Amino acid sequence: MHVRTYRQSDKEEWLRMRCALWPDESPEELASGFVTSVACEETAVFVAAAGNGRTIGFVEVSIHTEAPGCTTNRIGFLEGWYVDPAYRRQGMGRALNAAAEQWARERGCTEMASDTNESYPISPTAHIGLGYTRVNDFDFAKRLT
Repeated sequence: MHVRTYRQSDKEEWLRMRCALWPDESPEELASGFVTSVACEETAVFVAAAGNGRTIGFVEVSIHTEAPGCTTNRIGFLEGWYVDPAYRRQGMGRALNAAAEQWARERGCTEMASDTNESYPISPTAHIGLGYTRVNDFDFAKRLT
């Protein structure tokens, strides 16, 4: 398994996973949302591929100027983070997060942040496992080293 930068050829699988992560959103909305800004220097998408080349996870990251629990004005922010259920607990989420953090560091960020909601009950534990601090019920922050 490996993590790499999103390519246009990933769009179909990436959309499949976005629909799994955000089932209340329409595929049309999900297809036009974040991907339209992927070419921007302030956003990125990384995908995880299994040994057979199948795309099994993604992380979307952007730069925010503020986030709960953060003190700087240039913060890497996890916008979306997903690994197919059959591949969870194998280090893919950690590898995707590491790619997002490295991307943020390369853009001058010293902090990461993320949020979640009650629809994702395993998300808080996953964030804490990656070194994030819980700021409140749904917000997380982390110093980059």
